[in-house]
Amino acid sequence: MIKTAVAALCLSLGLTSTAMAQSASNSIFYFGGGVNNDGATEETDDTPFVIGFMGSPANSNALFGVDIAAEGEMLDSTFGTDSVRQAFSFNALVGANLSNSGQMRTDAALILGMRESFSDCPDSFIGFQCYADEPPETDYEFNYGALLTMSVNNITFGVRATEVSTQAVIGFSF
Repeated sequence: MIKTAVAALCLSLGLTSTAMAQSASNSIFYFGGGVNNDGATEETDDTPFVIGFMGSPANSNALFGVDIAAEGEMLDSTFGTDSVRQAFSFNALVGANLSNSGQMRTDAALILGMRESFSDCPDSFIGFQCYADEPPETDYEFNYGALLTMSVNNITFGVRATEVSTQAVIGFSF
């Protein structure tokens, strides 16, 4: 179920990226990994990671984008026992170009989205994840943070920080 949702979101991210890139004068595709912040209970050993896209409309300093991240933790009781696993967040990015000298560009964006917080369903008695193999109900909470990137000769480096993780990102601009 989760793998299918992640695959569908990655596909939609790719389609969104393609559509925005056709109308954008500067686009950035990035991915990264990092560490959980001190606020997380760190019951999972999973490394936070992100994949995302930002684009700037022609003749504008504004930036818009989306990213999907595996960060933070959620309580999962879909197998009859409460366990902690890594949560996924789905975010929108809104920002601006801070400087652009042709070969070097610096951008900053605000991250606003939602992150999984709890997943539950009636227990199955024959080994399925949920009773009658129905999909679990998932609750979400607000997710926020910031992204700062610097692009030099179409290679992008940056830092992405949210309330639950901090990640180094690398990517390319086109």
